[in-house]
Amino acid sequence: MKKVNDRVLRWFFGISGVIDEQVKSEIGKLSVEALIAVFIFEVLFNIGIGTYIYFGTIKDLESFFLFIMTLHLFLVIGIITFFTSFRLQRRGVLNQEVTTKAGKRNAIKSILNKYLTKLPMMFLLIWLLVTSLDFNGQNFMDTLLSWSSIRQALQPSIVLTIIFIIIDISKIRLLKDES
Repeated sequence: MKKVNDRVLRWFFGISGVIDEQVKSEIGKLSVEALIAVFIFEVLFNIGIGTYIYFGTIKDLESFFLFIMTLHLFLVIGIITFFTSFRLQRRGVLNQEVTTKAGKRNAIKSILNKYLTKLPMMFLLIWLLVTSLDFNGQNFMDTLLSWSSIRQALQPSIVLTIIFIIIDISKIRLLKDES
């Protein structure tokens, strides 16, 4: 069970180094803070949306609902990312140092694999965002499956993936041999 937990932590938080008690402690603290932030966000977001629906005049509830769902998804992902990944990076948990050139090649290969597996999810999120912002009261499924919305989502997802790969590869440091 310990191996499964370590794999899930490595996959979800992007930890490449050793997962020891200090790393688990940092992840635990940041996860609790992220949970509290998401709870506060949920309460405030739902109060705000409920107030807007009560006092606002919404002509197309389906469009509004799809836009709010997409906005909610992106905001929750952003909060979780801010409270975990960025803060783990700042605390040095996500630093990746290798000792040999072969280790550096393996680290680059693992970064490429990580982002190539995340590319479909990024495409899906951008695709939903583009479609929810652009369907203008038309049929949602027709707009979702149109070539223009697919193209509008595919281009930025590929560009963002390449940028993230370059940033992560630049963070790999080759340690000098002490002998």
